Amino acid sequence: MDEVDSPPPAEQLLALPVDEGCRRVALALLASTVAARVRLDDPDDRTALHDFRVALRRFRTWLRAYKPYLAGSVRKKDWRRLRDISRMAGVCRDNEVHVAWIRDVEESLKTRERPGGEWLLHQVAERQRDTDAGFRSMLDDKFGRTTESVGEDLAVYDRRIDLRDPVPSRKFAAAAAPLVLSQATALGDRLAAIETIQDQAVAHSARLAAKRLRYLLEPIAAGVEGAPALVKRLRHLQDTIGEMHDVHVMAEEVIEAAERAGAEQTRRVATALLEGEADPEAQREHARDPRPGLLAIATQLRRRGEAAFSELQTRWLGEHAPDLTDSARAIVARLTADPPAAPRAVAGDKPAEKPVETGADLRPGARASAPAAAPTPQHDRPKAPAPAAAHPAPPAAAHPTPHTAAHAAPPPAARSADTRPENSPRPAAAPSAPPRPGPQNVERPTG
Repeated sequence: MDEVDSPPPAEQLLALPVDEGCRRVALALLASTVAARVRLDDPDDRTALHDFRVALRRFRTWLRAYKPYLAGSVRKKDWRRLRDISRMAGVCRDNEVHVAWIRDVEESLKTRERPGGEWLLHQVAERQRDTDAGFRSMLDDKFGRTTESVGEDLAVYDRRIDLRDPVPSRKFAAAAAPLVLSQATALGDRLAAIETIQDQAVAHSARLAAKRLRYLLEPIAAGVEGAPALVKRLRHLQDTIGEMHDVHVMAEEVIEAAERAGAEQTRRVATALLEGEADPEAQREHARDPRPGLLAIATQLRRRGEAAFSELQTRWLGEHAPDLTDSARAIVARLTADPPAAPRAVAGDKPAEKPVETGADLRPGARASAPAAAPTPQHDRPKAPAPAAAHPAPPAAAHPTPHTAAHAAPPPAARSADTRPENSPRPAAAPSAPPRPGPQNVERPTG
């Protein structure tokens, strides 16, 4: 797996410069989205659409949150294409959930109610086929070139550094803290505004805030105390409100379906009577009336919605509304804690005369285009100290002769200890060797 296919470890990510850290996570999320897109081609993969929708939503949420640090790396047309694909994926996913739920409900319907379940299932399944066809066409047309363009723009960027007035790069932890706090505050405010089950719009906005907060925390959770537990609680909250939202959307669809079904049933019965058909035919049309089944489905939806709201009210509303926000504030405090002091600059260092522009390429195998440091000159390198001699050498002569200059004299032998008795005469010195004849003592032959 390439290094851009997975985000950096949490502790390493928190210490990275924010412009690099947010790009590395974005590239990893993009790789996950592309991998989920491949799974959509497998008709037996029942969770492919859900996983693709979640992966794309994570990626877009991350890009939106760190947009100020991406320096225009995502073009406007790519933003629009990703948004369109995400919306279409959401519609397809809703249809998929509704079809699965109706099929489960059909088993609990009574005989007189089953025509309504069959009628509603036919309506939703037909719409699902049409939507899926449009979604596939959009993927084939836009997804590949959009993700390729975004990936290239995210992986390569420039960083400007002025060594005359150096400013430390902002660390990822310092940039993540205010984003986490903002989403946590929004979540707390929206939870506090939910009072009844009818506050569906506010509850849905709280669910979106919980998602965004969770997506911000997940890449750094392993490196911050308390973050994994908060991520788990946010996921549970998201599922609870998500159940309420699904019920609300499905209920709206059942209401519209009941209106259409009533009109169609009335027309069929009226047609049978006006055309003079026998009463048994009219009775059969009445037996196929989908409205009793739609009413039974609406009743089950109401029960599901009430159960979800009861859990939300017990665990997350009222006096519990600030709990998640308080936990997030504790995490923000840990993110903004003072890091160890950086080493002080050495006195006498000279600043550069011009700003330095460095290029960064986060793709595997690429390296930054910053100039390489010059090798240290030989005379500037520290010399290792010579080992100490057992006997220090005698001082060199002021004007050595050619002989002594070419061949250093060996050190004198160690002097033996004096073992003579006290006041004994000193032995005579050994006669010195006769002087070596030099050139002046050699007799020249006469001619």
